[in-house]
Amino acid sequence: MTQFQERLTFQRGLEGELTRSIQALNSVQSARVHLALPNQNGFFRDQQKPSASVLVSLNAGRTLDRAQLAGIIHLVSSSVPEMDPKAVSVLDDTGKLLSTPVDAVGGLGVDAQQLQYVQQIEQLYSSRILDILEPVVGRQNVRAQVTAELDFSQTESTSELFKPNQTPDSTSIRSQQLLETGGSTAAATPPTGVPGATTNQPPGPTTAAINGAPQAMTAAGGATGANGGRRESVINYEVDKTVRVVRGSTGMVKRISAAVIINHQTVTDAKGKTSTAAMSDAQMEKLTALVRETVGFSKDRGDSVNVVTAPFTKETVNVTPLPLWQQPELLDLARSFAWPLGTLLFGTLVLMGAVRPALKVMAQPVSVPEGGRAGQLDAIEADEPERPLLAGPTVASSQASELSPSDLALDEARKLTRDNPAAVANIVKTWINGEAPA
Repeated sequence: MTQFQERLTFQRGLEGELTRSIQALNSVQSARVHLALPNQNGFFRDQQKPSASVLVSLNAGRTLDRAQLAGIIHLVSSSVPEMDPKAVSVLDDTGKLLSTPVDAVGGLGVDAQQLQYVQQIEQLYSSRILDILEPVVGRQNVRAQVTAELDFSQTESTSELFKPNQTPDSTSIRSQQLLETGGSTAAATPPTGVPGATTNQPPGPTTAAINGAPQAMTAAGGATGANGGRRESVINYEVDKTVRVVRGSTGMVKRISAAVIINHQTVTDAKGKTSTAAMSDAQMEKLTALVRETVGFSKDRGDSVNVVTAPFTKETVNVTPLPLWQQPELLDLARSFAWPLGTLLFGTLVLMGAVRPALKVMAQPVSVPEGGRAGQLDAIEADEPERPLLAGPTVASSQASELSPSDLALDEARKLTRDNPAAVANIVKTWINGEAPA
């Protein structure tokens, strides 16, 4: 087997495994996977990336949601090394592209996920309003709609803050420079004192403010400017700076508009007569305050809440009377009695089909030749031993003699059914088919 055949076998096996995995989904009836696996060569600077195409055939009335599409895409991309999920295309059996790039946007500047998120936010606010008002005005007496304006833009800001100069104790020294010069008098006068002690000590901490005028500093040995010398000190302090990076989150609520309509309340007078009337201004103010608190009303954000009261129109439905045989109650009653009546009728038919042929068989006389009958009687008498004469008829024979012919026929039919069920079954079959029994 050549190297090309090995790669082809591996690719076909991988496509088959991915196909079986995708077909395991409930919504997918069949699927096909095509992989484009380029040859990887270490001598090329730019390597080609693999890609894949998936063709799915869905069951009748089923669709793939975004979560299932993302699962199929990541299943294929994770099975092939170095495959980007954006390189996987999913199509249905009508040729419609089901998968879209993650960063693809529609004509309105938002993708489907953002629109779905907006709808979820609006439904959430509407359900909150209904939950707070329905116990007060009734379940079918309030309607609410909420429009939410969200900000999906991604912002990032960087700022640097410089504080004013602080005292030397609260700042850090960045660099320090000391400059000393001497005149002719200082050169003629030799230095005095013990070398290595006071003369080699560092200067003391500065006490002058950063913004103040520089002060003349004396020598370490206590010498003044009488000898014409000069000493300068330059100190650089660190600049106090704060860098702030702010990244704004997406999906922030910019503005909310809520519209609520409440049905007129039912009022009963002293005579027991009911009528509808609008709510008072005090009641409307209380309900409006409840709605504002429910949606998190913000005046700075520009939110608006409008609650009005109006009578609801009752829809009149024209119901056409159904015939008696099409009414659901009668149909249900017929279904409930159909099974017992059918079972009873079937049992009666089976019983009649088994009894009538048996009665016909018993009613037919058995034709036996006279010579044969005499020979049989002689053989029976010769085989039987001598028996004492019976005193009289037994109880069973007396009971049998008392039975009517119909009872005897019924007993014979039962015995025939018990002894030879196959024959009875054939008789019933011929009776059901409408054939005459043999």
